[in-house]
Amino acid sequence: MKKGWFPKDESISEPFGKIDYLCGLLVLFISFGVYLHTLTPTVGFHDSGELITVAYTLGIAHPPGYPLYTLFGNLFITLIPIGNIAYRMNMESALFASLAVMMTYFIILKLSIINYQLSIIRIIPSVVAALILAFSATFWEQAVIAEKYTLNAFFFTLIIFILLKWQETQNSKLKTQNYLYLFAFLLGLSFCHHFQTIYLVPGSIFFILATSLRKSKVKSQKLKVENFFKKFTFYILHFTFFILLFLLPLTLWCYLPLRALQDPVLNWGDPDTLGKFFDHITAKHYQAYFVTSPKVLLQHLKIHIPFFSQQFPLYILWLSGIGLFFLAKKIKVLLFFLLIIGVNTLHSIRFNIPNIYDMYYIPSFILFSIFIGLGITGLSRKPALSFLFLILPFVLMAKNYEIRNKSSYYLAYDVGDNILRTTGDAPVIFESSDITGFPLFYHQQVLKKRPELIQVTLSFLGHPWYPILLQKTYPKEFSFSISEQTSVLSLDSYLHGFIEHNIAAHSIYIDSPDLIWSWPLVPAGLLFKAQFGNESIPDISYRIRIPKGHKDKNAEITLKNYVIAYNYLGKQKEAEAIQRSLLAKIQK
Repeated sequence: MKKGWFPKDESISEPFGKIDYLCGLLVLFISFGVYLHTLTPTVGFHDSGELITVAYTLGIAHPPGYPLYTLFGNLFITLIPIGNIAYRMNMESALFASLAVMMTYFIILKLSIINYQLSIIRIIPSVVAALILAFSATFWEQAVIAEKYTLNAFFFTLIIFILLKWQETQNSKLKTQNYLYLFAFLLGLSFCHHFQTIYLVPGSIFFILATSLRKSKVKSQKLKVENFFKKFTFYILHFTFFILLFLLPLTLWCYLPLRALQDPVLNWGDPDTLGKFFDHITAKHYQAYFVTSPKVLLQHLKIHIPFFSQQFPLYILWLSGIGLFFLAKKIKVLLFFLLIIGVNTLHSIRFNIPNIYDMYYIPSFILFSIFIGLGITGLSRKPALSFLFLILPFVLMAKNYEIRNKSSYYLAYDVGDNILRTTGDAPVIFESSDITGFPLFYHQQVLKKRPELIQVTLSFLGHPWYPILLQKTYPKEFSFSISEQTSVLSLDSYLHGFIEHNIAAHSIYIDSPDLIWSWPLVPAGLLFKAQFGNESIPDISYRIRIPKGHKDKNAEITLKNYVIAYNYLGKQKEAEAIQRSLLAKIQK
């Protein structure tokens, strides 16, 4: 190997210079500015409607509950008087995404192996790679909608930076244990938000032990017996304090049972007892989505591997291989990162939830952007070449701009609004799809539309807590059923019993006609109405704002539902217009 090709380990140590901090702020402002420009103006699909409603009403979200996200979201929308409630929550995602991008910049800067006399040349690779992460497809998608993944990304990058800072101070006179205390507290706080934090744990344990053992070898000496006991006591006390700092933020989980006892409007799982609380935080009801078959796991792995080339085109992705080569000089850091990617992959291929796998890999995408930054660092030996790399993030931004620009994306909002405008008196809606249900949460509970609406989530009816909660909340409407019978009754029998009991007083709708066959249904736009007498198909018109450059699955499904609805109404011209627009967008 030629001398000089594999560089000496010359890590940049803190404190960073003024130019380093200024460029970090520049990365923050560029990413945040782009996110604000492309921000979803109102409620979106995925979990957006649910999470906004939970934060606004201090309710309880789907498992594991996300207490930190809920409480911080409520504080954010209270303190930030800009735009509507949904816009504020979307802005919160953009802020955390931008902070994660900035922390990625500082991580790359800290790990940069080559020092240059010109500071700006040294900084460019970190700027380039951080912005590549910012404009990658999935990360950008999550940054412009109310979702939980960008807060998790911020914790992820912050914790990695703290551990790298701790390693850096091992040979100094600083109190290095303070960084581990901060690590413990942030790790516990991160677990109060999202259990994807588990991806960090095995790698962190390895990194801490490997670094500590190396330090012990360097400072090895014969200890007297009394010194041994002093050291032992010292480590026990510090380990105890470490555990306490980790456990302290976990007390935020108490929010779930305490709030459930107050019957919030959105009370997923109703975790007001120890058993229901434990089921909720362990996502017991999602166990059906996990697979253990080696054959299926391998199939998922084959499906998931292309995600990385979808985030980083090959003209960028190859730089990560160069970065891995240079990072080999820091073997502990390299193994730390590879362990995170391995755990992330092993955990993600277990899920059997369609169309949402890519967002599970955001921690690994962040690490690949770090590899890319280190690859650019290793190749940037000439100023001209270094400046040339600045083109890459903006090429990626141009590539993803149309599909990630959600500034005119009203499709989810319009779904909820159209349904509420076209339902009859005292409506009850049985919904089986998040595409229908979550925007309705936002319209009814946040915007206070149609307060008389009763919304029933069909997928919950198989869980004992939900029929009981419905009976407690709507005793008159659900007095027909006995909760103990729920597990015995078929869904068709349950719906038939409800309709028979309430059809005279309520307009009853369902979003899928295949779920009940023992009661006649009449098409009612995006829903189907339980027929009462000789009802005809109502004349319905919709406001549909088709987003530019849409290619997401939820938009495609929604527009196809509009086509079906208009065909039921006998309005073939409107259906054909949407169909033409849909095909044109998909074929772009």
